[in-house]
Amino acid sequence: MLAIWWRVRLLTDRGPSGDGPSKSAPFAPPPILPMKLPSPFGVQFARLAPGRNILAAAALILGFPAANAESPAARETHATMAAAANPYRGVPYHDSVYAGGPQIIPGRLQNEYYDTLDVSDKEKAAGAEEGITYHDTDNKNSGSGALNGLGSYLKEFRRFESPDISYVKFNNPGTAVDDTAYNLVAPEANALYLGWIAPGEWVRYTVEVQADGRYSLTTLYTSKFGGHISLDCDGADVTGPIAIPTTFNAADPIEWRQAHHWNKIRFARNIALKKGRHVLTLHFLDQPVMNFDYMDFALVE
Repeated sequence: MLAIWWRVRLLTDRGPSGDGPSKSAPFAPPPILPMKLPSPFGVQFARLAPGRNILAAAALILGFPAANAESPAARETHATMAAAANPYRGVPYHDSVYAGGPQIIPGRLQNEYYDTLDVSDKEKAAGAEEGITYHDTDNKNSGSGALNGLGSYLKEFRRFESPDISYVKFNNPGTAVDDTAYNLVAPEANALYLGWIAPGEWVRYTVEVQADGRYSLTTLYTSKFGGHISLDCDGADVTGPIAIPTTFNAADPIEWRQAHHWNKIRFARNIALKKGRHVLTLHFLDQPVMNFDYMDFALVE
């Protein structure tokens, strides 16, 4: 809520001759104050009690409407104000193998390289990044260090952080995992990916956009049930819900492998981005059992 005050001469408690009280006139806003503001703002006037030959005050209260009625301009204003009040502390992911730095657009955004905090592994395991660089429904990594075990970079990748990570497995002993005839697109062996998605979760990425423009989005993914995702840029929605087609295939006799049928889809919708450094938030809106390897951003216009 933003309050802007003007000091204006409204009324006096002395009569015209100065020898007695005057009758208080109904309060009217001074002419310099607008009676109506353009959307998304509302206007309300408040009056203070008068005193002897003193100034009263009028308050112009700028009130934002409810979130479900916000215009895009209002959301962008809110995001800017929130960012100023609570500076983002996340930094691009980096480790001994990956040098880090913002992911570049146009180009490929690797989903496993969501942002991090420069804190200890112990603090990460305790959830220090929750609500800052990601939101996860539990405080454990179901892939790295768990299902995948220990003993290599791929098996242990980001194992102290809650967003679940795994890697593409070819030639798995016993039962094929990611290299089956049920794939619509062949993934790359040993590629890391973000998985075990649950509705309401999100992750953030610091990116460097090279040019103003509109961008298409292509993603390599799996999705047992289908569902929707969306992207924010610096807190402002830039996509709306994006439908993710299911990769379910009833011909596969192994139920858990429904989460490993890979597909690639290009979304023609144009995502407007401005040149410079930004924070993208990837939201998983309504369905579980999704995996995301990467997202390619291509300049359309």
